[in-house]
Amino acid sequence: MPQIWYTDYMEIFEINDHKSFMNALLMTDAYDMFLLKEAVIRTANTFTVDGSENKEFYGSDKDIQAIESPYDHTPWQKIRPVIAGLIKGRHTPLMMHIVLYLNPELETNILADSGRSVDHLILNIRYGDGMLKLTTGVAYKEFTLDKEAERLWDGYVAAKLVP
Repeated sequence: MPQIWYTDYMEIFEINDHKSFMNALLMTDAYDMFLLKEAVIRTANTFTVDGSENKEFYGSDKDIQAIESPYDHTPWQKIRPVIAGLIKGRHTPLMMHIVLYLNPELETNILADSGRSVDHLILNIRYGDGMLKLTTGVAYKEFTLDKEAERLWDGYVAAKLVP
């Protein structure tokens, strides 16, 4: 049976200084608190990167898998050079969409022990038609009318991640 997520998207932040943002995203540790869910980059070719970790790549020993791949998705700092390599060049990508999940260990810091039952705090990064936008999102474990987690996540992104 497929997992059902109750997702709500909140704020959209338009980034005007594309070069500075992309430098922070791809060349610094500013976004290393995230895990990659997926990336689609359209240049001369279209590249799709699934951020799901293939734990069996690290062998059958569960202890080694837990050390080498502690999360279900690849840490941004690990995949960042690969994504940067796909984007690097003389031409601006035609389109880019990157979906990041906040590292689960950091979620409780942002949600301030509010007891919110969330699966993921999401940051969508979308570039296309000359526009760069960040969109926040929350994937809930169960349906709720409580929007406090969204308010807290939006506030964090606005204060810490939007230039």
